[in-house]
Amino acid sequence: MTNSKRMAAAAAVLLGAATGAQADGGWLDDISVSAGGFVRLEVAGASTRDTNPANQLGNAFNGRSVPRQAYTPPALAAGLITWDTLPYNLSTDASSPGLRPMPYEENDVNYSILRGELEVGMTLTPDLQLIGRLRAIYDPGEFYEEFDADTLNFDRGGITGGDPALYRGRPNYFEYRVEGDAHPNPLEWAGENYLVYFPALIFDYNRGPLNVRVGNQQIAWGQAIFFRVFDVVDGLDLRRHLVLDYAQEEYADERVPALGLRVGYQFSDALLADAFIQKFQPTVYGNPNTPYNVIPVQFTVHDRYSEGGWDDEYSYGLRLKANYGQWGFQAMAVQRYNPDGVFRWTASGVDKNLPGGPLTLGGQVNALLALEGLTSGELMAQTPLEASPGGVYSANEWYNYSAWARLDGTGLVNALIHDFPAARQLFASPVETYEQSFNQLNTFFIAGGSGLRGHIAREYFQEEVYGLGASYVTEGEPGSLFDQLIINLEVNYTPDRVFTAPDLNGEFVKDDAWVGALVMEKYFRFTQAFPATYFVFQYMHRSVDDLFGRHLSGYGGTEDHSATGVSGGSNYYVFAFQQPFPQDIYRAGFALLYDQRGSMLVQPGIKWKPSGAWTVEAFYTHVWGSIGGAEPSETLLSTIDHADELTLRLAYQF
Repeated sequence: MTNSKRMAAAAAVLLGAATGAQADGGWLDDISVSAGGFVRLEVAGASTRDTNPANQLGNAFNGRSVPRQAYTPPALAAGLITWDTLPYNLSTDASSPGLRPMPYEENDVNYSILRGELEVGMTLTPDLQLIGRLRAIYDPGEFYEEFDADTLNFDRGGITGGDPALYRGRPNYFEYRVEGDAHPNPLEWAGENYLVYFPALIFDYNRGPLNVRVGNQQIAWGQAIFFRVFDVVDGLDLRRHLVLDYAQEEYADERVPALGLRVGYQFSDALLADAFIQKFQPTVYGNPNTPYNVIPVQFTVHDRYSEGGWDDEYSYGLRLKANYGQWGFQAMAVQRYNPDGVFRWTASGVDKNLPGGPLTLGGQVNALLALEGLTSGELMAQTPLEASPGGVYSANEWYNYSAWARLDGTGLVNALIHDFPAARQLFASPVETYEQSFNQLNTFFIAGGSGLRGHIAREYFQEEVYGLGASYVTEGEPGSLFDQLIINLEVNYTPDRVFTAPDLNGEFVKDDAWVGALVMEKYFRFTQAFPATYFVFQYMHRSVDDLFGRHLSGYGGTEDHSATGVSGGSNYYVFAFQQPFPQDIYRAGFALLYDQRGSMLVQPGIKWKPSGAWTVEAFYTHVWGSIGGAEPSETLLSTIDHADELTLRLAYQF
């Protein structure tokens, strides 16, 4: 059965159930069905009109001429000179400027989708239910400044490496594709502009203290705004709106569902055990040139999820929760494959010679290699580089984007040379200083015929995550601020966690990682005329990485120097509140995330229910990527500070 037929059959089952269709007589007479859903239009307008710098049309170097000078590689000079001493003036393009051929385009709209959801509950027996939630999303792509990669086909044959569905033509908004598998997520069907999947399709069995859920499901062990400590089971789907949805929805729309078994057992009113085993499904990042892509498009990603056999792996874990008076306790142990994955340099596999005639740098490299019976194309295919457009065009751009992605610009050069011997056959040499790296980069960008593309692999590692938590509910004068204040402390520990190395080497970075969070929440009624206001304050400390999982050793780079790293861990603070109005016709909300290193996100919002079926929501997200003179590459949020936007939602519920 084809994917489209399976999707149609599954939808028919749910839709049939939603209408209460059943045969007359027999056991079907005992089945009861409930159904509901909504249709919602979601639009986010860019308040600053900045374009995502990770995409081709948002690159700050577009249309900017950057001086470049080629130098004689030490490999051609018997090691008697260095990269920063002798200009290579024998070729006509020795001082070719770096000019990205794409224009810089501004966006008025970052996000525009039509979403529909249908949820069906079917009671099969007093103990057994079938629960299904079907979600469909459509993004026409008509409201963005789209980049068409085929417009570069005139330049060295265009972009030839990577999955053509992602790196050729117009953006692919929704397909999650990995090497060797164009459909890695079960119960999901997607195209360039649509996504249909089941966030939940489960059999739910309840009998006494036992609860068993089997099927496609999301497991949310933690509910916190922005923070995830115990919430380690599922990865996140970042294709639609990154992490910029309404913060107080606590990742409800982002968790990636997976096929699995979950068993809960209530031993007593005070003790609960919750265990799961689940097919491993990775975090899904935005595709190249889509509005919320976070991986710079100068690089081609090879996701090894299927090729590496991770699509046959499982994660499992156990959580215990206990209550004792005003106290609550919990503990967890999870063995999982980290869904975020890690990245490293990988061979491009693209056999494309350096371009140019005999008087160009690329042509002279080709002539020297021909004397040894080699071609630059066969050697380039064994390195992470591809002589194609849409990559990096200057050393300035290389270091700028290394800092933006929290990578070590100089270390990237040395790792590329160390891990791939073919790079040395192409006359690349290890470097010791920023200046040597800068000069070598420009030399090879010129030889590449203006610029080069890089290739990286995404891989996954198993890890154990252990967590402890305690909560306490205070008692005070009834109605006072300190009465019924809930204080919750959570800590998790991952020994030898594997991180992406700032130089993208194949050994990665292995570090013991601690994450802790303090959460205080309270309902407080200021006046009898209004319902109680919900307040929450949160603090998180991370020992070796940031909130996005990037190791802190990659922080601190700029266009003028490599990453220096930062010490002391990461510290984040959150304050949020919700204020319902009488009859809950209006509900105002506010969330703030503050990064102690010098960045901040604020998000005020309001929800209006003019009738029982209609809902209108609006929230504004503003990001300061650097405040108080902070270096942008030493803060959390400078990576997304282009995403200042007003989001509107119009929903009809049925």
